[in-house]
Amino acid sequence: MQHQVKPLENSRVEITMTFTTEEWKVAQNQAFKKLAADVKVDGFRPGKAPEAMIRARLSPGKIYDTAINAILPQAYSDVLKADKLTPLSRPAVDVVKVSDTELVLKAVVILVPEVKVKKYKNLGIKRQAVKVTDADVETELKTTLAQQATLMLKEGAAALGDSVVFDFEGFVNNVAFEGGKAENYTLELGSGQFIPGFEEQMVGLKAGDQKDLKVKFPENYAAELASKDAIFKIKVHEVKSKQLPELNEALFTEMKLPNVKTEAQFRDYLKQKVTTNKTRESDDQFYSEILMKITKEAEIDLPHEAIHEQMDAMKADLEEKLKQRNQTMDQYLKANDLTEAKLHDRMHQQAEDILRASLVANKIAEQENIEVTDELVDFEIAKIAEQYKMEFTKVKEILTPNIARFRAEIRDRYIKEFLIKHNS
Repeated sequence: MQHQVKPLENSRVEITMTFTTEEWKVAQNQAFKKLAADVKVDGFRPGKAPEAMIRARLSPGKIYDTAINAILPQAYSDVLKADKLTPLSRPAVDVVKVSDTELVLKAVVILVPEVKVKKYKNLGIKRQAVKVTDADVETELKTTLAQQATLMLKEGAAALGDSVVFDFEGFVNNVAFEGGKAENYTLELGSGQFIPGFEEQMVGLKAGDQKDLKVKFPENYAAELASKDAIFKIKVHEVKSKQLPELNEALFTEMKLPNVKTEAQFRDYLKQKVTTNKTRESDDQFYSEILMKITKEAEIDLPHEAIHEQMDAMKADLEEKLKQRNQTMDQYLKANDLTEAKLHDRMHQQAEDILRASLVANKIAEQENIEVTDELVDFEIAKIAEQYKMEFTKVKEILTPNIARFRAEIRDRYIKEFLIKHNS
């Protein structure tokens, strides 16, 4: 393959890749074999019919597309490596020429722009002190005991904090709606799992009680139910209350705390846990402030196309989350007091902030020679294996499909640790 790189404006380059006839023929043959395996011809097993019969059922365009998708990634990677190009986003690829013997592809890619980072050590940012009070430990103790609690049948009325096992069916305008029915459902009253007003109306009910609960769906609920009045017919089967465990060695053994034998040691364990969590929160906040200051003072000519691509990714992510919640974009905007214009402006700023911070962090890593070698990746995998008492090879096998992301996470952590260390 031959290639040419032509500089364009706004940190972009145009890469033209011209493949040899032999390279292109090999790619087409491999594409044909891949597609042929799924072609069905009467009287033959899939992929076992004569080649001429299979080719009659495959269009040249489909073979070309499959071959291009196979040959492009490695070719593109080779060009980047050969010309030492660092892309900021995915390339926009066009087919310039394609035939049985020729393939010419053109890719326009946005490169990482020049980044000028000023001072990033000893910035004088005040770090939030980590303080753990007796009240913090007591709160953690209550939370932990609640997590270890067992549910016991209760003869009396349900109170907030109790769990109720019940059947329910919901109706709007006397018509049952999809997804509004369940049997033997367990709900902790006061947990906020159901729509406002539902759980509160169940307080005071006992096993065997039946009741119609009148509620109103929130404005930001699924479109077909948003803002509508509804009635849920329920029947209570059981009421259960939490029984907290005793603070003794049996509990500590069940929680797999081998070095904890007494209540005092348990409280020390909880204090260390709270301290660790608060320290992590403090580190996150401190790092965020450090990076924000460095980024604000950095000189970066960020291409608009890169910002818009980041915005597209953010919007797609938001739309997927709304889909999972069965919520429309209009409902989301209304619930968050936003207009499409305001959301656009917010996403634009967020996208720019994300890209600038990422570029600054990468520049610092480059200047400080913060690299993630294969040996370092193996070291981090070994730590995980030790933590979870697993074989190194098994953990590596699990991580391999996402090893690039794992490597990036390691690098991000080392950059974070470096900046915190040199600003503390």
